[in-house]
Amino acid sequence: MSLSLSTSLLSAELLGSEYAETEIARLQAQLKVIAASPTQPDAVQELAQVVEQLAQLELQFENQQGLVMQVVNASPNLVSVEDDKGHLIMVNKSYADILSWMSSRSRPNELVDGTLTELKFPQTARMLEKPITFEESYLLQNGETRTYQTTQSPLLRSDGSCYLLTFSSDITALKQATRLAEESLQAKQNFLANMSHEIRTPLHGVMGLADLLMKSSLTSEQTDYVEMIQSSTENLLVVINDILDFAKIESGNITLEKIPFDVGKTVQDAARSLNLKANEKGLLLRIVGANDPLPLALGDPYRLRQVLVNLISNAIKFTHQGAITISINARQRSGMSLPVSFSVADTGTGISPGNIDQVFSSFQQANSTIARLHGGTGLGLTICKNLVELQGGEIGVRSEVDHGSCFYFTIPYTISNEPLVTEPTAVMPPDLLKGLRILFAEDNSINQLIAVSMMSQWQVEVDIAQNGEEAVAKSKQRKYDLVLMDIHMPKMDGTQATALLRTEGNPNAHTPVIALTADAVRFNEETIKEQGFNDFLNKPYSELALYKALARVSRRAEIAESNAEGSIGASELGLHYDFKLLGKLADDSGFVRKMLQMFIDRVPVQVQSLLDAVARSDYDTIRREAHVLKSTFGTLNIQPEVNNLKIIEELAEAHAPASEILPLATAVSKATQLFLALFAEDLEKMPPLKTPLY
Repeated sequence: MSLSLSTSLLSAELLGSEYAETEIARLQAQLKVIAASPTQPDAVQELAQVVEQLAQLELQFENQQGLVMQVVNASPNLVSVEDDKGHLIMVNKSYADILSWMSSRSRPNELVDGTLTELKFPQTARMLEKPITFEESYLLQNGETRTYQTTQSPLLRSDGSCYLLTFSSDITALKQATRLAEESLQAKQNFLANMSHEIRTPLHGVMGLADLLMKSSLTSEQTDYVEMIQSSTENLLVVINDILDFAKIESGNITLEKIPFDVGKTVQDAARSLNLKANEKGLLLRIVGANDPLPLALGDPYRLRQVLVNLISNAIKFTHQGAITISINARQRSGMSLPVSFSVADTGTGISPGNIDQVFSSFQQANSTIARLHGGTGLGLTICKNLVELQGGEIGVRSEVDHGSCFYFTIPYTISNEPLVTEPTAVMPPDLLKGLRILFAEDNSINQLIAVSMMSQWQVEVDIAQNGEEAVAKSKQRKYDLVLMDIHMPKMDGTQATALLRTEGNPNAHTPVIALTADAVRFNEETIKEQGFNDFLNKPYSELALYKALARVSRRAEIAESNAEGSIGASELGLHYDFKLLGKLADDSGFVRKMLQMFIDRVPVQVQSLLDAVARSDYDTIRREAHVLKSTFGTLNIQPEVNNLKIIEELAEAHAPASEILPLATAVSKATQLFLALFAEDLEKMPPLKTPLY
C-alpha cells in the first residue's frame, strides 16, 4: 500500500472520529432537552429517534474504522501513529510482527501479553514541520537484518493537536540486489583490468620486438613480414582499446578534453588514417565540406576523431564497391554556438529493418556471421553513441539493404576564443638523455630487452630490478636520476615498492618515478599521482613515448631548450648515424667518405626541391623527393627523419594540405643542416682519398 493511500485512510479515520464526537455531543444535548420535557406528546418518539441515530452512527463509525484498519493491517509495510505526547495510538499488524521478531539488542520496547506498550519517540520527531525520509535497520532474533526506508509525516487536527504518521517499506531485497550489482560491476572491472594487463604486456613485447626488427638489416620479404606483424598487433590493440573504452564509459571514468581545435583538419586526419584501407578495397573515400571556412571549436578533437574512425572503419568493412562520403555541416552556427553535423555514408550492404534498432547496443552485430567474416567486438557503435552523447550530441542511422547506410551525428561545440596550439614535430636527439642513471623495475624479460635496447641508443645507464623488493634494495644503494617502475611484479608490486622508496632515509625518496602499467582501467593521471608516481606510460608504449617521458620527467627537455641559444659544434650535438645496414662496407673508410661527401653535395638540393614542391602543393614532386631522401637517410640510419619522410610520402599520396606536410619537411631540413655540419667535421678528420669520389 502506498504512503499517500495510508495517509488518506488514516486522515479519514481521524476526521471520522471528530465527526462522531460532534454528533454524539449534539445528540446528548438533544436527549437532555427531551428528558427535561417528558410531558410533551412527542417526547418519547423523539427520544427513540435520537437513540436510533446514535446507534447507526456508532455502527457506521465502527464499520469505517474496521475497514481502514483492515486495509492498513493488510499492508506489508510498517504503519504507526503516535500522538503529540509520543504515545503510540495505532500500529498495523506488520509493525507489531516486526517488533515480535526483533532481538533484545535492537528492540525499542517489549510486547506485554500481546499488547504494545507505549513507545517514546525522539522529541525531534514530534516537532516535524514536513515529512522526512531515512533508512533504518532492525536485527531479528534469528540473526537476520532487515533494512527499511522510513518516512515520518506530521498530521494536524483542526483543534491544533498533531499526530505523527510513520510509514516504513522493507528495502532489504533492494539493498541486497544493489550490493550484488555493485559487486558484479567491481568483479567485471577487476576482470577487465586483469585482462588488460595479461594481454597488453605480451602485446607490448611483440610490438617492441617488431620495432627493433624493423631497424635491423632486413630483406624486402622480411620487411613485409615485420610490417604484417605490426599491422596485426595494431588491429589487436584497437580491439583491446574498444573494450577498455567501453568499460570506462560504463563506470563513468571517461573524461573529455575542452581545447581549441580545427574541426575540418580533425575530419581529414581521421579519413587519411584509413585511406590506405579504402584504397586496398578499391573504394573512393571523399570528404564534403572539410574546406569550408570554420572557426576553431572548443571541445575534444580526440573523441571526435575516435567516433569518425569507428564509423569510417565500419563503412569500409561493409562496403565492397563504390564510395564512402564524409560530410561536415556547420550552417546552424549562431553567435558563439557552433553545432556541427557529421555524416558517414557508404554504398555497402546496408542494415535490415529488423536489425537497425540493435546497431548501437552493446556487443550486438547485425548477425552472427559478421564477427566471423569481419571481426570486431560489436562495441564500436556503442562507444560512438556514448561518446557523442557525452559531448551533448545525438547520433542516428538511415539504411537500406543493398543500398548502403548513413550514420549521422551532431555535436554542439562552442567557438573558441583561444588560438590553436600546435605541438612541434617530435625530434629525438640521442645526446639529450646521455648519462641519465635509471633504475628499471620490470619482471618480464622481453620487456626488459625492449626498453634497455631503446635506452641504450640514447646512452642511458640502466640498472635492472626483477621485482619490487629488488627495486627497493637497489634504490637504497645508489642515487638515480629517474625510476621506471612496473606496476604488476612478483614479491612486491610497483605501488608498494614506490611507497617504500618514498620513505625517509632512502636516497631516492624524491627521485621521479614513472609507472609502467598494462592496466588501463584502474590507472590514469589522477590515480597514478595519488600513489606517489610522477608520470606513467601505458603498455604497449612506443619508442617515442618512452623518450618523451624520460625527457619530460628528467627535465632534460627544459635544459636543452634553455641551452638552445648557446653555440655548440655539430660534433657536440650527439647526432647519430651509422652504416650498419650495409654490412662490411661500414668498415671501409673510403666508402664511408664517399657516402658522406655525396650527402653533402646532393641532399641539400633535394631537400630544397622538397620544400619548393610543398610550397606549390606539387604532390608528385613531394612524393618523389621524399622517397629518394628516405632511402638516403635510411642508408645512414638517421632517425627520426626516415619516419618523417615516410609520413610525408603518405601525405603526398593522399593529397593532404601543404600546411600538414610543411612542419615535417621543415624538420627534415633542419636535421639536414645539422648533419651537413657534422659530416664536414668528420670528413676533415679522415685521410684524403687517392681516387675521385664518383
